[in-house]
Formats: sequence, structure tokens, C-alpha cells
Amino acid sequence: MFRVLVVPSAVTLLLVTSCAPVAAPPASPAALAANATQPCAAGGAATSPLQTAAPRTTAPTPAATAAAPTTPAPTAAAPTPTLRPAPQTDRIGFPDDYQTKFKFGYAYDRRDAKSVSYICLNDVAAQVKQGQPFPFGSVIVFESWRPKEDAQGSLVYDANGHMIRESLNAIFVMRKEQGFGEAYANLRTGEWEYVAYRPDKSFQTAPAATASCAACHSASNKGRDWTMRAWDLPFTAAQWAQAPLPGANEVSLNRMAFFPNALTVRTGTTVK
Repeated sequence: MFRVLVVPSAVTLLLVTSCAPVAAPPASPAALAANATQPCAAGGAATSPLQTAAPRTTAPTPAATAAAPTTPAPTAAAPTPTLRPAPQTDRIGFPDDYQTKFKFGYAYDRRDAKSVSYICLNDVAAQVKQGQPFPFGSVIVFESWRPKEDAQGSLVYDANGHMIRESLNAIFVMRKEQGFGEAYANLRTGEWEYVAYRPDKSFQTAPAATASCAACHSASNKGRDWTMRAWDLPFTAAQWAQAPLPGANEVSLNRMAFFPNALTVRTGTTVK
């Protein structure tokens, strides 16, 4: 959806989706493994900067002090957000050692969103043939990276024209097992479930909040087994692609967020 702010001779569109915002991108019918022979970490930077979760500390409880009796003013209770149907427990689990045990699938540069999608697959998923559904036991990892920029905020590219991964924002994981996905109700995307982790392996998007993940994948279809570019990019020779930059008065949609999220144009201008 979008909101419109009107000022003299100009209009500003504030673009907002109803799903979770982005956190801090066909050849032969041979098995994907024919291309995906390199470990996950071999497709670009040596190793993702996974961190150890910081120890949790509990602040000491201050001693109780008697307070002067007061009559508090009545306040309205804050509305409780209603979560859409989703699994309540993590049946995926953080895939330890995926950087060495999983196969590199593809990288996708989102220049419009200034993010790099870096995808790896476990051995089960890497055996899929192009155009065929992923078998049960498939796990697909999607690292979302912030790319390198110069002092002026412009993207920096390597010698091959690829964006350079600099900081790891999040690790999205989807897993397919028999009976998975039922908890998403009308947002169900086959037998996949989703979760997003931070680099320290804590939840960025806990299972109970992953309806937004299912909603995003529902933009795919059953014929593609509810996956996005994992359906074709891993089979290309380069295993890499780059999204075009939007033109003037254009916006793009990436993982249920608009880029740019505000666009000011003159009254009467067509926005694509």
C-alpha cells in the first residue's frame, strides 16, 4: 500500500508493505549438484562472519523503596498485535557448519536495495533437477548482506562487476519436510517452513512471526515449489545475476519492502 503527501506542485509517495520489513539477491535439466560442487563459503568471501551469541546478564534488582501513595490516572491498554497463523516452534534449527557442508547455489545482487542475496543448499536440495520439486529434507540458506560502498555511498564492485559483500545482516533458512507448513493456514506454501536468524544465531524472525516469509514465497507458485530464483539461477553457468536499477520515477519491491521507500514527483507524473 502507499500513502500520498501533497505539497504545492509535488507529490511524495510513502510506500509501505503489510509484511515484515527488510532487516538491517536455465540451462540443462542436469542435477543442480553438477554446478553446485563448491562449498557454500567458496562462492565469494571466504567465510561469513558468524558470531558467538553474547552472554546474557541480568541486572541486579534494586532494593524496594516505599513510594508515596498516589492515584494513577487511568490509561488505555496498548493494543495487542495480532500475528497471522505460523508455527510456534523452530522445527528448522540453525544449520551449523552450513558454510562448509552446504553447496553454493547462486548470488544475486540487488543494487536497488543495496543488498546481496547469497544462497546455499544442503546435499538433499543440491540434488534437485531443474524444474522438479525439492525433495523432503531440503534446506536452503539465504544470507542477506550489506554491500561495500565508497565514501560517497556509491556501490563498489569487484573485477567481475559483482557487488562486494561486507556485513552480514541476516540468515534466512527454509526447510521442507513432510507435514511442514500446515500452521501457516491460508498462507501455506507447500511443506516449507521458514525462520530468520541473526549472525549470532539468535532469532531475527522467530517462527511465530514467519507468516511474512510464507506470504512472500506465496508470490511464487506450486509449479516452482514456492521458491524464487533457486528454481533457475543455480543452473546457470555464472550462478550469479544482478537486478537492474529502477529508472526515474520507478520503484522496486524486494522481500516485501519498497525501494526507495519514499519518492517525490511533480503532480501529474506517472510512477511505475
